[in-house]
Amino acid sequence: MNHKLLLILSLSLLSLTVWGQSKITKITMRESLIYTDVSLSNGGISHRVPGMIDTGCSVCIIDSTYAVDSCHITDVKGDKMMDNTAGKSIKSSYVYLDSLSFAQTTYTHVWCFIVDLAGKLKQFAPKFIMGGDILKRAPWCFDLKEYKLQRLKNVPAHVGTAIRWKKYADTGLNIIYFKGKIAGKKTRIHFDTGARFNAVLPTSELTPTAYIEIPGADIAEALTIQTVGQCKDIPVEISDYSFKVDFIKPKKDGSEEPRLNASFLMGKKWVLDYEHQQLLILSE
Repeated sequence: MNHKLLLILSLSLLSLTVWGQSKITKITMRESLIYTDVSLSNGGISHRVPGMIDTGCSVCIIDSTYAVDSCHITDVKGDKMMDNTAGKSIKSSYVYLDSLSFAQTTYTHVWCFIVDLAGKLKQFAPKFIMGGDILKRAPWCFDLKEYKLQRLKNVPAHVGTAIRWKKYADTGLNIIYFKGKIAGKKTRIHFDTGARFNAVLPTSELTPTAYIEIPGADIAEALTIQTVGQCKDIPVEISDYSFKVDFIKPKKDGSEEPRLNASFLMGKKWVLDYEHQQLLILSE
């Protein structure tokens, strides 16, 4: 979910009320998607909910039905435009949550868009999404072998591989793009932990070995069953790190770059460090 127009919006600073290295918190994998329990507080009432960690989303998003029926959020602000990864826009209201807490860390006055996730994504819809504006506030260590999450005080000094990214003028706020190669061809790769599948563009030279039906939806498009090509064991190179993953090849997609989720990091311990624009894969 790439919210390009958020580049021109002025985000209020979030207040970090707990400092230092946090205790270890459990994470849950749903296919390639990463969830952890979060506590949302608004109007003096707190609610615990599984929150999806989404590097492909600029800011936090709460499902509109959950916001009204469970969190009783009524103090919403006017409409803002937001884009999905395919460049389609929707209008969305927003709210400033009193606080968001997870991994023994609390952020206050959190800007959160209100979107009809349940209506669009149906049974796949998360109730809450944590985007880049939260993730960038500290280095986060993900252990996808023991399924644990920890906020770090300092970035580890010794790592196995450092994958760095840079900011581009044509990309959304807090969005991560790596420079790399897919099947030997140079490309810019969108790192999107909110994507259920790795995906190449319809114009890719990769030839699918099979065609499968998958559910597809996003914040702008309702859930449909799509027929996509399947490209298996495709070599990927980013920095000096090489691996193979499966990709889907959609017949139609408005995305501008291929997409890579967290599947290539399964079984590994890695650190997401927005301040220094790097993903660190720790030594075994």
